[in-house]
Amino acid sequence: MIVRVSGAPWIGNTENQYMLGFGNSPQEALVASLFSVALVGFLVSGLMRWRGLIRLSDLLMPAALLAAYWLTYNKVPPFPPVGAVNKVFYVIVVGTAIGLAAEITSPHTARLLALLQPVAAAFYIGLPRLGTAPWEVALASVAGMAIMWMVFLHGETAAVDDIKRGGVVAVLALGFAPLALLGASSSSFQLCLIFAGGCFGILAIHAVKPGFRFGGASSTGALGGLIAIVDTVVLITRKADLIALAVLALCFVLPALSERICLKLGLSRPFPRLFVHVALAALPAATAFAVAFVDYGSSFPV
Repeated sequence: MIVRVSGAPWIGNTENQYMLGFGNSPQEALVASLFSVALVGFLVSGLMRWRGLIRLSDLLMPAALLAAYWLTYNKVPPFPPVGAVNKVFYVIVVGTAIGLAAEITSPHTARLLALLQPVAAAFYIGLPRLGTAPWEVALASVAGMAIMWMVFLHGETAAVDDIKRGGVVAVLALGFAPLALLGASSSSFQLCLIFAGGCFGILAIHAVKPGFRFGGASSTGALGGLIAIVDTVVLITRKADLIALAVLALCFVLPALSERICLKLGLSRPFPRLFVHVALAALPAATAFAVAFVDYGSSFPV
């Protein structure tokens, strides 16, 4: 199967991946990169759990996103960055650093910064659009704040809730990947897929007995970085399927029903409750893909 968007380059930058023996085709390189990041994430997450480094596990998801960025674009962009793609890298790096520092010094400040980060990212990424369509940038800011609030600022702060937050972020990345491809951004498609694989690898070892932290670094670095990636497709390429995006947004709404459903089903163990929560997030993601597939029909790029 060859994946390509009309007028877009082949998925990702695979020169280094070929040199490393990751595959003989772009598709093989993508799969190899995905599983490599997932495996490394699983091993490092397991090591941190074994050593009791729960607070440092807050860095794992941002690290997975940076690894996915490097495997996709094969570079660390120059500073100051020019272009939305290059800006995303520094949104992730700066967000991770500020989020971690705030988490250590003042968790309340970390939550406030997390809420403001999507606004800064939208205006930073969407700077070229401010002169012609400022309302689009403003709408992206509001949507980003809503996502951050529903994922990071809403709910409890127990370890099991952090795993749920991480699971929703992984589902968002996985669900947005095909929408990015349809939005003429094959590189964002690869970036989101690899990041989702890394997230699932990181979280897998905590599914039964949670010991993972989704704090300031994960919120402003990983989730904030993912929101910035969405901004590049929505604000810059401007070819996103808005109906599918609206359906995908439900992956932040439906998980709020998980506790009620688990109570009615009599589920009390962590893993079944986590499964219900993530499944409720995955349902809109799958529906969004189906909506996009129907909208594009035979022109769907597969």
